[in-house]
Amino acid sequence: MSAERLPPLHLLRTFDAAARLLSFKLAAEELHVTPSAVSHQMRQLEELLGLALFHRINRGLQLTDAGWRYQQDVSDALQRLQRATLDLHRRFGRPTVRASILPLMAAELIIPALESFQTQHPDIELRIETSVRMEDFAGSDLDVAVRYGLGNWPGLASEKICDIVGTPVCSPGYARERQLKTIEDIRRCSLLGLPLEERVWERLANIAGLQDFTPEHSLFLDSLLATSRAAEQGLGLAIGVFPLMSPLIRSGRLVAPFPIWVPVPEGYHLVWRPEDTDKPAIQAFRTWLRELLGSLRLPDAATDETHSS
Repeated sequence: MSAERLPPLHLLRTFDAAARLLSFKLAAEELHVTPSAVSHQMRQLEELLGLALFHRINRGLQLTDAGWRYQQDVSDALQRLQRATLDLHRRFGRPTVRASILPLMAAELIIPALESFQTQHPDIELRIETSVRMEDFAGSDLDVAVRYGLGNWPGLASEKICDIVGTPVCSPGYARERQLKTIEDIRRCSLLGLPLEERVWERLANIAGLQDFTPEHSLFLDSLLATSRAAEQGLGLAIGVFPLMSPLIRSGRLVAPFPIWVPVPEGYHLVWRPEDTDKPAIQAFRTWLRELLGSLRLPDAATDETHSS
């Protein structure tokens, strides 16, 4: 092969995956092809280059010295191509906002209201992915993400979009079956939630004056969406996060049986790269999301009977 002639891009992408994972099988899974296709492409690349890139040993792979050096350069080149393509779209393509949203917020608030965003901003393409992870913007194509916390994330700009209060919620059937009338009745309930919500339950018990509070049973789940669905199915009491869960109360899928509300110091924040602050599409999404969350009302009891420690 002539030194000036470049290998086909698809061979370089396959090589990058195989070299990074040191497995034709794992590379095949990542690229959605068969392991034999990966193996064939790597032999094709080695023939084009006239160099061995892999040691094939005991069903495993090791990079040769040439393969290791080539992978460093190929990986860097592919990342630069990806960044250049994204930058091209951002500068000259249709304005796009790529947003990472918490699953419950997406299901109950964002998706039902998307038509209003599309009506207000028909020129902006909104792409939503749901995730409970603290998204890392480094090397990501995300533009904005919703995060839960106190609002201090180094290297990122942020705006608090929602204060939070919590109260126990459950299905109407569970409230009737357990005859939930006073806060003391939570001793007879199964508690649902995220592991980090244990301190919210403890705080609620302290506010309510419950001594030596121990729940009948606890079930921990990995997201607010899973917790709310478990509560809807009558599996127990969950900490309702408001106003995020207001649509669930309004629709009658959940009820808040006790007039006790716990302020939560953390809140929901929208975060983005500081250099993107003045981009019109991101400003439009920030304004729309802020107004959407600002339009939510707490259940009536929360406005008059919120308790604090």
